[in-house]
Amino acid sequence: MSWSKTASGVSKGLGWVLGLIALALVAWQAWTRQDQWLPLWRQLGALDLLAVLLLCLSMQVLFGLGWHVFARGRFVAEHILGDQLRWGQSLLAKYLPGKIWQGVARGMLYADERGVGDTFALFVREQLLSLGISALIAAVAAPAALPADLGLMFQVAFVAFAAVLTAVAVWARLPDFIASRLPRSLAHWNAARPATATIAKVWLLQFAGYLAMCAAFAVLVNGFGLRLGWLQLAAALCFAGLAGVAAVLVPAGLGVREAGLFWCLSPLLGAGNAAMLALAWRVAITFAEAAFAAISFAWGAWRR
Repeated sequence: MSWSKTASGVSKGLGWVLGLIALALVAWQAWTRQDQWLPLWRQLGALDLLAVLLLCLSMQVLFGLGWHVFARGRFVAEHILGDQLRWGQSLLAKYLPGKIWQGVARGMLYADERGVGDTFALFVREQLLSLGISALIAAVAAPAALPADLGLMFQVAFVAFAAVLTAVAVWARLPDFIASRLPRSLAHWNAARPATATIAKVWLLQFAGYLAMCAAFAVLVNGFGLRLGWLQLAAALCFAGLAGVAAVLVPAGLGVREAGLFWCLSPLLGAGNAAMLALAWRVAITFAEAAFAAISFAWGAWRR
């Protein structure tokens, strides 16, 4: 076995370990402070859980529609369902070590139609555009754990980060000296850039998807009887998501997202409540993603 393969295997295993350690630390915070949040569970009703699930599924539908417009350049009625199903079928690949696997899965699903290379390059553009929106939402409210001056710097930095990610996503053509040095998987970058009007539609659909996600989290928080500003909840959720993406080796940001959400919310809600919310959200979003993927596979098999 070559050194690179050995290092890759070790890094993937390390990602799992670090993620599980972070998750265990958040779980420990919740376990040792059960007196704070156990009474809140009596307030959570079935309608709250149903609303969270429906909003999470709506988020996936909106993201899937955004991918459809990206892939087709516009809404094409006969391809909407197929693209939506392939979005869902590639969704769970991000739970593998290394988030690149979702892009690989998407490329394989379109191998016979538009080629793996074009699809993967388009997937990367889609992810950059999505991360830019997430960074922009994260910038609307600084984490309460930061002092006021650092909080302002945090917001400015995240606005700038959002602008950079969006600019890279919509960049029409990379200079040849850069394009020639891209990884082989991104060799089709210059050929896979949609029109500006298409990108604008995708941005709006993705933004709507993030609003659905933030609304689902707000419903969950309110269902527990906790009260917190909507902007603070949305910013904390998106910051935690970005932290999970930055931890490239950790599957689906497992543990890292929970730690980021705990850090943002514990000064506002208390350590026990923040830890409980972080874990409850992980269960909710993972269940919704698994359900959406299962529906996509089942519906795809029925269509065939």
